[in-house]
Amino acid sequence: MAKALVGLLAAILVVIAAAKYAYSVSANTGTPPINEAWAQNKMEFVAWNNDKWTTWIHDGAFEQAPQNTRKWSRHSNASIAFTDWEGDAWQAKIDGKVFLLAYQGDWNGPIERSAAIRYRDWSGNNQLRTVAELQR
Repeated sequence: MAKALVGLLAAILVVIAAAKYAYSVSANTGTPPINEAWAQNKMEFVAWNNDKWTTWIHDGAFEQAPQNTRKWSRHSNASIAFTDWEGDAWQAKIDGKVFLLAYQGDWNGPIERSAAIRYRDWSGNNQLRTVAELQR
């Protein structure tokens, strides 16, 4: 009877170890995630001048907090200047549930409407945020 219990316990431990290994192999795709649930309601982005900012939407405006508080201060603004996935400079404004985007901040040129901002985060990873995800 004792041998049967030890065998059953060993079999359970082997199944648990195999399941943990299978999960770790399938969960690690080798690419960073685009959306991270724990990072919702904020956007840590790189501005055109390579300064790092955190922003969220409050009362229809971008609330912005700099990483470098010696050089910049926290403030509210109608737009943000960010670097996209390709490293290009864009400016975004909020238009209801979507964003208005102007390449290099040229609001007199072509304007794009987008459901999400595709930006580079502080680590250089590609990220994606919607208006709904940034609202507080």
